[in-house]
Amino acid sequence: MSVNTDLYFKIFKIKKISEITKHELKRRYKILALKYHPDKKPYGNTEKFKIIHNAFEYIGNELKKYLKKEDEKFFNSDFHFYGDGSIYNIKLKKWMRLKNEKNEWIIENYKLK
Repeated sequence: MSVNTDLYFKIFKIKKISEITKHELKRRYKILALKYHPDKKPYGNTEKFKIIHNAFEYIGNELKKYLKKEDEKFFNSDFHFYGDGSIYNIKLKKWMRLKNEKNEWIIENYKLK
């Protein structure tokens, strides 16, 4: 069985994998699954439901691969992480610490004590 990835992306109204989050993908899947699930509605369609489910699994796997690549770009060898939340940036030759302020993580410079 050949995978028609264009159809899968059209089902969830996505042009690129970078346009969607895990949460949004799950939300769209639930809406479509309720609409086409054969047990939920009398007009449910088994074949359409299978296609939607396969599309969800395929796009979910592609999203995982994309997010892993993005993480690898950020967490490259320019940083050294330590258990206390401190970071040493090799290029900038600075120590940094993650600080939570208003539920946002920011990087702030600091000196070792």
